[in-house]
Amino acid sequence: FAEHTDQIFARVCRSTLTFALPMPAPAPPFVEPATAYPGDDNYSSVNHVADALVTPATAGHDADCDPFEEESVRAVPAPAVGEARVEDDGGEAGEAGKSSTVLGDTANMSRNSSGFFQGIKSSKYMRSSKAKKPISELAPLEFSGRFAGGVRADLLRRVPLYVSDWTEAFTGGNCMKTTASICFLFFACLSPAVTFGAAFADATDKQLGVIETIISSGMSGLIYSFLSGQPLCILGATGPELAFTVVFYEICQSMEVDFLAARVWQALWCSLFTILVALFDLSACMKVCTRFTEEIFSFLISIIFIVGAFTTLIKLYLADPDIEGDDPAAPANRAKAFLGTLLGLFTYFTAMWCRAFPKRNETTPLVRKLVANYGVTLSILLYSGINYGFRDVDVPCLDMPDEIVPTATLNGTGESRGWFVNPFGDETASGYDTPGVGFIFFTAVPALGLAVLGYLDQNLTTLLINRKDHNLKKGGAYHLDLLVCGIFIYPICGFFGLPFTHAATVRSMSHLMSLMTREDSKNEHGQTVSKVTNVVEQRVTHLGIHCLLLAALGLSAVLTKIPKVVLAGVFLYMGVTALPGVQLYERLWLWLIWDPKKYPQYDYVTQVARKPLHLFTLFQFSCLAVLYALTKVPNPYISVIFPFFIAFLPLIRKLVPKCFPSVWSKEDLKALDK
Repeated sequence: FAEHTDQIFARVCRSTLTFALPMPAPAPPFVEPATAYPGDDNYSSVNHVADALVTPATAGHDADCDPFEEESVRAVPAPAVGEARVEDDGGEAGEAGKSSTVLGDTANMSRNSSGFFQGIKSSKYMRSSKAKKPISELAPLEFSGRFAGGVRADLLRRVPLYVSDWTEAFTGGNCMKTTASICFLFFACLSPAVTFGAAFADATDKQLGVIETIISSGMSGLIYSFLSGQPLCILGATGPELAFTVVFYEICQSMEVDFLAARVWQALWCSLFTILVALFDLSACMKVCTRFTEEIFSFLISIIFIVGAFTTLIKLYLADPDIEGDDPAAPANRAKAFLGTLLGLFTYFTAMWCRAFPKRNETTPLVRKLVANYGVTLSILLYSGINYGFRDVDVPCLDMPDEIVPTATLNGTGESRGWFVNPFGDETASGYDTPGVGFIFFTAVPALGLAVLGYLDQNLTTLLINRKDHNLKKGGAYHLDLLVCGIFIYPICGFFGLPFTHAATVRSMSHLMSLMTREDSKNEHGQTVSKVTNVVEQRVTHLGIHCLLLAALGLSAVLTKIPKVVLAGVFLYMGVTALPGVQLYERLWLWLIWDPKKYPQYDYVTQVARKPLHLFTLFQFSCLAVLYALTKVPNPYISVIFPFFIAFLPLIRKLVPKCFPSVWSKEDLKALDK
């Protein structure tokens, strides 16, 4: 008994700590001491037991490993006899992640009656015995363990690069690429703003409209271009945000509360939740989102743009019931549908031809570069001019507001409301009273859903931008970007009666791709692959795009000459060009190749057998189909489930393979989802 007293006492301490204190990780196997710890009156065996119980957390988003693979706990050998235990100034272990498994010398503790209690106080459950990593060394998706540690790390990472964020647009021959990107993205952002503005006006009885949507997008872009950590991300109105707005409007109508005043409180609650998420590093939870989730989200947005473009063209044939028959208007309607279809499709084909023009041998390198960079803008101008030549054919064009005044009018007066929304005011646009105290607290519930939507849109889009194969040099700033939205964008949108803006995935990816330089190379299997060699990472394009967007309010006479079908061709271009590099898209094409010997020799094709490869594609495609179905449900109360289903995708990715362990091995999942 005397020989094993120290071991028995240590086991008792372990059991006590297990039941009395929260456990951050499963305990490792008990390791018998090889030697007695050298004499140290301040040594606590409880501290070392606690050290052995804690498993270090994953530092960041590792693209080369499966984040759902369970970590193994390894016992660290005890220090040799006579080796000193090194501690830093704070009393913590000098080397992070190392903990001794030696159980200590009970005789020393018996000589020092306070040693036991000192050991309890110094255990890892009261303070970390693992030295915290300096903030400057934190990865973008790593928990700092400090208040606002992630935001501070983002600032330390991005502030030294702030000057180069402005100068890089004009150095190294980047001026042409940045100017072309501004022109292209101006049209790519203007058309959705007009489209969503019209949808907001219809859904909210003109409480919100086109003018508010354009101002909201422009204002958000100006703030984001100066203060964000990842200025390649574009903010704007989105489909899920429209669904949330419709639901909240119907709630306000049913409870007879003024919609715009209630949105102020919704914005303030949403701002509070978003700021808390940023300050407590909750964006680090996104490291569980693997390529599985990222590609479903990216593919979904591309499909929405592609389907939306074709829907615009098909409506030309369905909008006028007298397009066929002997009606006198039938020939004009047929001409409008035919010309509109040609304009839309040729805009797409011309933009794609210009994009591939640098690979041709005609003309000089400078001309090829000009055509490639300004291809989309040239396509818009060319086919808008052709449409103007056929003025007698009434092809629908952009609907721009004639004057810069709020869409909503004060109830019963016909006068436009003021730009500032007073949440306690007497005069309202709807005629209903402003919210009472009970409704103010009730708005926290829809605001929480809006905050979740903003969190997912923002972080998933930034994850897609910062993917390893995009070869970015400056890194992301997930926490800082959310903090900017919470402090500035959401409250301003609420108080001025503007639609909320979130990260727009396809617009952001189009912005990124317009600033890319790609080169073709051969892989180890002899196939030609395109790799990103450089991206112009700067803020000038973001600022220029949204300055032009605000200036468009005074250029309505010119912009109303642009046909909607031409911008539909641009949407088709944006959706199609966002698909290359999405492995789900590549794996879907494998279903059409019946001979496996003719499969393209991608890495995952050579590493995974056919059956698990195709089953994983089916599994991922099924999740995509459910998401797309949710976007098409006409009931807005069901459509708001969309962002929450995206939030559950990492959990689905984790659980389904575990339910079918015989289908996918860990090696298969690592190859398919790294």
